[in-house]
Amino acid sequence: MKITFLGQGFESASKQSVGNTIIKLFKENKFSSFTGISAFASEAGVVGLSECIASGTEFYKTLNLIVGIDQEGTSKKALKEINNLGINSYIFYQKESPIFHPKIYLFEGENDTTLIVGSSNLTARGLFGNVESSLMVEFKNDNADGIKLLNEVKDYYSSLFDFTDPNLFKISPEVINQFVSEGIVPTRKVWKKKHKKNTSNKTPEENDLEIPKRPIVKIPSNFKGRYKSNKTVSKLITELEIDKNFEFENEENNEVLWQSGELTERDLNIPKGKNTHPTGSMLFKKGTLKDIDQRHHFRDNVFNTLEWEFDTAKGKTHLERAVAQIRFVIEGTDYGIFPITITHNPRTDTASYKQKNSMTQLSWGETKNLIAQDELIGKTATLYKDVTVADAFTLIIE
Repeated sequence: MKITFLGQGFESASKQSVGNTIIKLFKENKFSSFTGISAFASEAGVVGLSECIASGTEFYKTLNLIVGIDQEGTSKKALKEINNLGINSYIFYQKESPIFHPKIYLFEGENDTTLIVGSSNLTARGLFGNVESSLMVEFKNDNADGIKLLNEVKDYYSSLFDFTDPNLFKISPEVINQFVSEGIVPTRKVWKKKHKKNTSNKTPEENDLEIPKRPIVKIPSNFKGRYKSNKTVSKLITELEIDKNFEFENEENNEVLWQSGELTERDLNIPKGKNTHPTGSMLFKKGTLKDIDQRHHFRDNVFNTLEWEFDTAKGKTHLERAVAQIRFVIEGTDYGIFPITITHNPRTDTASYKQKNSMTQLSWGETKNLIAQDELIGKTATLYKDVTVADAFTLIIE
């Protein structure tokens, strides 16, 4: 049995993030069953893994997913994306105060099992960007200690793993709409401590959504103390609730390097018209910058401190490439830092160069699913540099 610590967000690389690990596991053909249990899910998190899950349908006999919706942590869009996966998926919800908060990702095969338990939700930040800690346990199915651990997990959550729990609601458009109409699931991702009250005109007896009551765990008295300010713990938690709108920690240390014009379908990798093709990249056009030569400015000024190397692929050896660590903030949500490839064409004999077009572009890479959204058409992208951290950038789209 092998136990590995999966840490992420505490440093920029986070190669062993839960997101990266899950992607790798889905690419292995030694598993035939996946079960994910997560307190929250985001649209970006589900969409990001959808390709892996889709590819897994070739050799996975079962694909199961259970998500919670407490604290309005899972939006309607996220649930719709889960429904679109076409897998065995459920909402877990109870009216009582305990929050549904487990994060379990289980891969099972004929000879191998891998179990991840930790703090990572099925969200883009939870899988990649947040500071999270998890343990991954890998074992052969004839390993006594591994089987013992797996049985303990499955026994404790037996009604979840066999899908008989009365507080499980199979995800469907109808169920999603019911939870939205009850004010329990938000139409967009927000974070609050309390559920909205039912604002419909229905009386309790007329509500279609029947949610069974569950026993409440008694909290020990020593966890009900008061702080010196005479505020209860619950009031203090509400008071300290993190604002999810992104703000720079040191505003004065961030300088604007570039701001785009209105983003287009082509910029955002959204193919719509006959002449619009997804390129997977965006040119650094002049945007709002004045008095610059966009053919050279971005390579020689904006990204001049990166480690540039010429491509070695046949037919592309004239292209210079470098990797920048860029934090993506989209409409107030910080999705974390991604390694983004920047490409520059130094040739001066091309039509683009002679027409004074931009010769530098970024490849969206892993962020492709984050930015390919109709809602972002017409928005503006602004690139910042933290002058206190070498080669650190932030791209804000709003």
